[in-house]
Amino acid sequence: MAHDPDDKRALFQQVVDDILDQIRDGRLNPNDPLPSARKMADLYGVASMTAQRALRELQHRRITYSVAGKGTFVHPDAFDLLRGGVLREPIDDPDLRRRVAAYLADQQAITIRYHHARTADDKNEALHDLLRHADTNNDLIDEVIKYQADRGNFAQQPEHLRRPGNDEAPPPAKRSRSSRDRAPKQ
Repeated sequence: MAHDPDDKRALFQQVVDDILDQIRDGRLNPNDPLPSARKMADLYGVASMTAQRALRELQHRRITYSVAGKGTFVHPDAFDLLRGGVLREPIDDPDLRRRVAAYLADQQAITIRYHHARTADDKNEALHDLLRHADTNNDLIDEVIKYQADRGNFAQQPEHLRRPGNDEAPPPAKRSRSSRDRAPKQ
């Protein structure tokens, strides 16, 4: 995607917005890697510093996370954050409310541990714990999404991102786009 000269947004913001669109429409999923700043600069036709700023902005918004020596990845909570990230109505179900509170307390404890980590290894361990925490609570997250959607508090998750239930067939597999497919046209 080459940047549009008529677009008045800052170049880094155009890159950020394109990545956000890729997450929203399912081209990028939780834990998918993002290109390096150098490769992103080439893909978008921007300076390396602009791509680095876009990556910093995405991480600042908690849409991505980085692992030292490994790269930048889509955060497991990115879809929820892009959807609004806050519950518009309280949860009336006491058991669900208790489970969500415990989930959030555990998530916060891991996040605090990450921010207080003194070494890259400790930060990476906290990030991996955060990912494991989200993975082990997928059913709870799905239950809250369904609870809120049933009450009209959230838009439904896009069809291609829904997990199949017991009576549903899985969605057809999507062909992964290579970086060659995404490169700007000359």
